Amino acid sequence: MITKVLINGKQFTQRDMYIWKKKRVIKAYKDLHIKIPKNAALTEMSRKLTEQKAQLSDDEIRTILRKKLFLSRYVMKIASILSGKRRRAARTTIVAKGITVEKFSQMLDSLMVDATMENRKVNLSVYPEHYVLTPDKNGTLEVIETTGNAPVPVQFFITFGDENGLTTPRNPKFTHQSAGVAKLEDGTIMGGVRHQFRNTPIGIECRLAVEFPVLCPKMIVNAHQKHLAVEFTNWLIWIIKNQNK
Repeated sequence: MITKVLINGKQFTQRDMYIWKKKRVIKAYKDLHIKIPKNAALTEMSRKLTEQKAQLSDDEIRTILRKKLFLSRYVMKIASILSGKRRRAARTTIVAKGITVEKFSQMLDSLMVDATMENRKVNLSVYPEHYVLTPDKNGTLEVIETTGNAPVPVQFFITFGDENGLTTPRNPKFTHQSAGVAKLEDGTIMGGVRHQFRNTPIGIECRLAVEFPVLCPKMIVNAHQKHLAVEFTNWLIWIIKNQNK
């Protein structure tokens, strides 16, 4: 299914992914004040974490994380204002087989804008520190997640199709994209995403980009490349398995 994951031109291996994901699973348990299972394999820890998150409502998760979100909202607002239009970008490339760009893009769009219980559980499962990924009636996606290796999660809102302010250019060789500006709750632009996709002879290529304020530390932006590797690998695996349903 997944044939290649590249960060800064270097292969991000299954072992690399395991090491990164284990750290983030443990951090997610702590953030949500959930007891970490003893002597459990990573697969089991991840499964139980997803179950625990899915049993909580978005409001309950916001309440648990409220102090951390207050801090990150303040920090990101200052960083966004002082950065102006200057950005840093986290970039990751993933190549997969067994899916077309048309089907993948259609199913990914559904995960981003259709508020179903199944979509919610999928979105919570693909990355340990996904806490809320819920679209409203207008298709604006509320996201609460920990970006990169940031100490606290952040809340932001993406309206897909609103590209006003993105600095990453559209590549005409990529026929499909998932793109939008990310804003804080008060409307402050903090960055955005431009994920671009195209067909290959055996599947698809995904060029993923997340923009941060330039004052966001490089270590967080660089670490977010690993975040992208894990979440999109898992989205791809789920979509490929479920494409014919």
